[in-house]
Amino acid sequence: MDVRLLPKLLLWAMLIVSCLGAVSTLLRTEPDPTPAILKKTMEQQMAVHTALSFAREWMRWDGEELPEARMQRLKPYVNLDALARVAALQAEHKTKLQEVVTAEFVSTSSSGKSRYAVRVRVIAANPERVVWEVDVPVWAQTGKGAAVAAPPLIRPPQEPPAVPDTGSGEPAAPADVKQRMRPAIESFLKAICEGKDADSLFNYVTTGANLKPLEGRIRFIALERLEAAGTGPYKVTVTFSAQDAATGFHVTQVWKLAVTEENRKFFVGSVE
Repeated sequence: MDVRLLPKLLLWAMLIVSCLGAVSTLLRTEPDPTPAILKKTMEQQMAVHTALSFAREWMRWDGEELPEARMQRLKPYVNLDALARVAALQAEHKTKLQEVVTAEFVSTSSSGKSRYAVRVRVIAANPERVVWEVDVPVWAQTGKGAAVAAPPLIRPPQEPPAVPDTGSGEPAAPADVKQRMRPAIESFLKAICEGKDADSLFNYVTTGANLKPLEGRIRFIALERLEAAGTGPYKVTVTFSAQDAATGFHVTQVWKLAVTEENRKFFVGSVE
């Protein structure tokens, strides 16, 4: 063999090896992360459901309830080795009672090994309304279930978050447009609150609008505020007071309306 061909053969051999390595890298299958993600999600859901149900029972404090009865209430949610510590409650006055109104999920965190800390907000009456927040330690594993592992940690309650005003992104409608629009919106609100059927809205809604009246369940009292944006159609936010027909209580409603103008008349297309 001509020795001059040797460098060329070596070069081709290196290219072939390099190509085979690249193909091998492309064909190499990475572990599918989906099963692990699904397992983690299921465990979190199990932990949250268990923590919410447990918190409702744990925060119910009854001075007349026997310790054995309290343990039986908590038993379905708690690791048996920790049940006595978790259920422990001592009342100074047997007449004291705290009833749970609702329990709400706040957040969850994981420390690994199927262990989760679930933050729960509990609203209770004793007899005044009070707000508690507790971190419930939960062990959860798919196929086995979930259990509270230790007494919950009482935390200072957080204030509800401030919701930013996103706005409509459009310029405010002129004052004269809002002034002309106001009587039409007042008539529409009265009709949708007190009307008995869809025909009662005929003069106030656009063709094809899928709106139904409340059939008198609430009575329209007064339009307190009207904000409009755009140049037509308009995005309108109305704040109005209404009265429950059955009890007489007054409530405030804030509705967002899609409003169009035709021949200097205003019509509502949708309500949010």
